[in-house]
Amino acid sequence: MKVSVRSGRGEVQIEIPKRNLAGVFGPKSPRSKGNTLDELKHAMENPHGPPLASLVRGRSVCVLVEDHTREEPRWELINAVLPSLRDASRVQFIITTGSHEVEHTGNLEILEMINRASKDVGLGSYRVKINDCHDTDVVNLGKTHRGTPVIISNAAAHHDVYIALSDMKAHYFGGYSNALKDFLPGVCAFATIEANHSLALDPRSTFGRHPYHPDENRRDNPLADDMREAMEIITRDAKVFALAIVSDENKLVWADAGKLQPVIAGGIEVVDEMDSFVVKPVPRVIISPGGYPEDKSLYHAQRAVELCKNAVADGGEILLVAECIDGVAPSEAIENFYKKLTAPLDEVLSSIHGEYHLYEHKAYKFAELLKRISRVRMYTNLDSQTVEAAHLEKVDDPQAVVDEWIGQDPKTKILVFNKGNKLAVYAK
Repeated sequence: MKVSVRSGRGEVQIEIPKRNLAGVFGPKSPRSKGNTLDELKHAMENPHGPPLASLVRGRSVCVLVEDHTREEPRWELINAVLPSLRDASRVQFIITTGSHEVEHTGNLEILEMINRASKDVGLGSYRVKINDCHDTDVVNLGKTHRGTPVIISNAAAHHDVYIALSDMKAHYFGGYSNALKDFLPGVCAFATIEANHSLALDPRSTFGRHPYHPDENRRDNPLADDMREAMEIITRDAKVFALAIVSDENKLVWADAGKLQPVIAGGIEVVDEMDSFVVKPVPRVIISPGGYPEDKSLYHAQRAVELCKNAVADGGEILLVAECIDGVAPSEAIENFYKKLTAPLDEVLSSIHGEYHLYEHKAYKFAELLKRISRVRMYTNLDSQTVEAAHLEKVDDPQAVVDEWIGQDPKTKILVFNKGNKLAVYAK
């Protein structure tokens, strides 16, 4: 039978005999809601806790908007909160890049979007800033109990109300993408992000675990808990209001608003229901991150590998379908992710036990996987030399790989994961 998976802005079709196909997995797609903006307004009108308009009246407000790397109905999210902000004394919008590229065209488009929407509703005093983790205009607010320095953009400090907009999904070391990430790494300095992300090396920092998880047995995630503590240091006595969604291909599936913890906990339940799968590991696995922007680089595509890697048996193989139109990684991550990964695998693993540098956790996790399985083949726009330097193998025809697998073992089982960047795969 034919199976389609995303690559860049297109699709790749692969023929897999029924006897060999162990399953095709992607986000479960419950019926999407109606008009997205109407549904968001409904959530805003029925929040956990006080309505936003009453919280912001006469106060300084900071609105945290996710950056260009998130595929979400951003225009509707912004417009859902803006009418409630008219009576604020001042409004600061921050595009929460964390350590991501600042002057990206996508971020500039979001900035223009905020300006346009603010003028449409007649918002008075407001400013917009794209977070730059290397900016020197920062405030040091102290440390978490794990020693992470909480250094944030001055523009994000000392507000009366914080509003966090987020699209939730599984995250391979933060547990879940959620409103806490708007604070750390979102508005933080490089030193803060690096210290927090060093906790990604702890095996408990993984998907499916979060301090706000409804299941008390799934709350132990050191990295996510460090984010929670940093958020509490940043906000101090301020009020925090979240507008969170779960979406699929820009279609709204779920939305909730109000106090941070119940909103995040509710979103976690929805993400677990939509995107979590328990499978029996098999020797052959095909993974697609989900097309652009999820596969814009190897750096981004690796998230899907981490989220789906439990499906491949020891000694097995992965076929990764990822266009990588933007190359191996954003410029800031090339040295500590890609170049680190090109070293011998044992050297990659041993080097991480010294001083941690941001993005090295990605090289470490990739090296761990490559030591456990036989190989990762990659259908990609990257050239062969670039791919092979990272211990991967470039292929020109995904179908030929599948045919080879079946030729080697006519009874082999193959699992397929599409939109892998949104999944959470657990082994039986």
